[in-house]
Amino acid sequence: MSQVWRNDDLEGAVIGAICLRGADPEVLDILSRMPASVFSVHQYREIYRGICGQARNGIIDPLLLCETLPALSAVIMSASNIPWAKSALGSYVLILIRNAAIRDAEKAMTEALAAMREATNGAAAVAAMESAKQIMSVIDINGESVNPVHIDELLPEVVSRVEARMQGLEEGRSLLTGIEDLDVKTGGIDITDLVFIAARPSMGKTELALDIIDKVSEQGHGVLFFSMEMANIQIGERMVSAAGGMPVSRLKAVDRFENEDWARLTTGVARLTGRNIWMVDANDLTVEQISRTATRWKMAHPEIALVVVDYLALIKIQSTARYDLAVGDVSKGLKRLAKANKTPVIALSQLSRGVESRPNKRPMNSDLKNSGEIEADADLIMMLYRDEVYNPESPAKGIAEINITKQRNGELGTVYRRFFNGHFLPIDQDEAKARTAPQVRAQARRYSKGSQSTYADF
Repeated sequence: MSQVWRNDDLEGAVIGAICLRGADPEVLDILSRMPASVFSVHQYREIYRGICGQARNGIIDPLLLCETLPALSAVIMSASNIPWAKSALGSYVLILIRNAAIRDAEKAMTEALAAMREATNGAAAVAAMESAKQIMSVIDINGESVNPVHIDELLPEVVSRVEARMQGLEEGRSLLTGIEDLDVKTGGIDITDLVFIAARPSMGKTELALDIIDKVSEQGHGVLFFSMEMANIQIGERMVSAAGGMPVSRLKAVDRFENEDWARLTTGVARLTGRNIWMVDANDLTVEQISRTATRWKMAHPEIALVVVDYLALIKIQSTARYDLAVGDVSKGLKRLAKANKTPVIALSQLSRGVESRPNKRPMNSDLKNSGEIEADADLIMMLYRDEVYNPESPAKGIAEINITKQRNGELGTVYRRFFNGHFLPIDQDEAKARTAPQVRAQARRYSKGSQSTYADF
């Protein structure tokens, strides 16, 4: 076999560049489509397999890799000392894949030629030729193939993940919202999840998203927020007012500020200063523009752990397909973004007016506009409801319900929050449930006269 299409230095440079760059989006994309077989050097092939195993847990660390592969530690550390390889990784990978394809083609043709020469009749020779054609047709030259993972490679990681959960060390897989009762119900948001917060207008979708952004950034994580409905300054005012514990409307009455107002404003600004929060308030962004921006910013700021989009209907649709299918393309694009960057995406969504036409106005998944596509793509759907919006004298006044109507990896249910001065605050769950229960039962009875209620079991 010819050695022309083998380059040990190139293979070492690829391993080194991956180790130096860590689990950034481009590296993760490369790992998802490049098989270990592209490496002709056995040591590099084994190191690459070890890197892929690490990456499935959200990290790439050469020192930890040395502990896993002690016999190859010298090779790992040597490869990790090639700083000039970082920026050229993509080009090196394409050459590596091309060389591997040429080696595979050379092997296929050599074996086919040998089989044809040894053939005892024409049929056997043709069979050898057809076999070679089939092999050649599936050889990947451009690195566009998907790289399947064997179950044996995943099982040790499943065990490690369970052990991490036992020790409370699973930060790499789940992002806690900081809303304790919600985190208990969901176990946190998985790093590849697409989450929808849905509600009718005035229920507090944006405010809940800002509450989560506040608590996630308070943990030291970064957040990228696409505010397509409100300007950055408006979002900033709402965040400062929430952090200071004052209604946002108070910021519009500065001429009537008292000492307490100034103190709360100062507290809010101080709390948010230095937080890793980035905001984009551009209009008419496509899902591709959102994905490119999020990926670029994630590469520049690896601390970003959450992307929030406000809201789904304002994302520009380029597809000429039927509208519900075009919306599905958008939701699928957001899901791809979450998987590619290993950063969960929260998207806000409006509900159809059909909610208003029935006695029981608590939303359900069928109320999502174009719900078939959105519901299928979502990993978690949270529906907001405040009874006081429809019943001003409701016993549940001041209580917001976060109804979990879909959770791919967990149970459904309701989490309660206090809604005061336009902001979400903690509330005793048993007290809130008791205050909302009579309203649920009453609405369920009224609604059941016309048709069966989704909430009849409440």
